[in-house]
Amino acid sequence: MQRLLSPSRSVEAEPVPPPRDTEHRIRQHLTGVWRYLRMHGANPHEADDLTQEAFVIALQKHALGLDAAATATFLRRTARFLFLRLRRDHREAVLLADAVDALWNRDCAEHDGDEMLAALRQCVEQLQGHARTAVELSYGLGAFDPTRRTDVAAALGLLPNGVKTLMQRVRQQLRGCVERRQRATRSTP
Repeated sequence: MQRLLSPSRSVEAEPVPPPRDTEHRIRQHLTGVWRYLRMHGANPHEADDLTQEAFVIALQKHALGLDAAATATFLRRTARFLFLRLRRDHREAVLLADAVDALWNRDCAEHDGDEMLAALRQCVEQLQGHARTAVELSYGLGAFDPTRRTDVAAALGLLPNGVKTLMQRVRQQLRGCVERRQRATRSTP
């Protein structure tokens, strides 16, 4: 994502020199826009490209000069439009977009998903045994690269269907853990 701040089309696209705090504003919103696109289903490379494109548009339209909340809204709406344009042949992306927005606004908008990610990390740390190993292997956590289910099954001495069932239970356990942590965070003043 660093290429966003390097000389590129974003510099050429801006007819008026950006304000001094443009780099700060980009850094302030960069992670949130990227995570928002990943929630929509963009792969990491698509999220990188679409995030950069959203910031180019924001620079062209001088949207980075708005207050932080308005800038975030502009960037999310632009990113959503760009993602849906990319997926225009995939009807399910359009159908899920409103649900993703509702989820983002409910759980992530205030802190760009930082609190949810911190809660998830804490919940994963609490996992033990096969559950933790399966998550680490499947999602490429720690020193591991993401691994296929058959490889996870071989590493754990399980059948692939056993790994599928284990991961379903672990995801449910993690979802409950994250929700409890978020409720606890919201209830503390």
